[in-house]
Amino acid sequence: MIWWLRVRAVPALVVSLTVVCCVAALAPRSEVPVPSVVDGLATGLPFRYLVPLLPALLVLHGRARADRLSESVAARSVRLLDAGIAVGAVGVLLLSSTVVPDSVALARNLAGYLGVALILNWLSTPRLASAVTAFLPFAAASLGGGARPAWWAWPLHDGGSPLAATGAATLFVAGLALSFCPPLLGVGHDPDGDG
Repeated sequence: MIWWLRVRAVPALVVSLTVVCCVAALAPRSEVPVPSVVDGLATGLPFRYLVPLLPALLVLHGRARADRLSESVAARSVRLLDAGIAVGAVGVLLLSSTVVPDSVALARNLAGYLGVALILNWLSTPRLASAVTAFLPFAAASLGGGARPAWWAWPLHDGGSPLAATGAATLFVAGLALSFCPPLLGVGHDPDGDG
């Protein structure tokens, strides 16, 4: 179990969740300017909605470091433990909503980013999944940002948006379900990430 925690970078994940909560609490109004394709001006991407990428990419990194052949014969169900990490990370941010403002949106974005990363990891390689997932909020801000974000730009909506919550939850559940399936092309879980 200790080896699994190390491979999955759980201590780094705990630190990253702390960083997400601290950024949301200490810098709630910080924005990253992103050029807008829609109206030609710069759109502000809230930094607090961007930082949940860090734990999402750490979860994906931990999965990519695993030796799937050894884990396939493990006594414990490693896939269940991996799913537990993902659900636990989202749960921590949901629980922090009692203390940290807008943590519901942070948990929603973490769930959405994780879902996208896991789906892409199933379709391709961990490196490609990480790159596309990291680009996602910038693409959403550039193509669907503004004073009123587009319906599909769920990473930009406020915490009370039911449409954004539904979209992120759907991606998360789909990503978790696909993480229990063998990779589509047989390359999604190469420990070296080379495909």
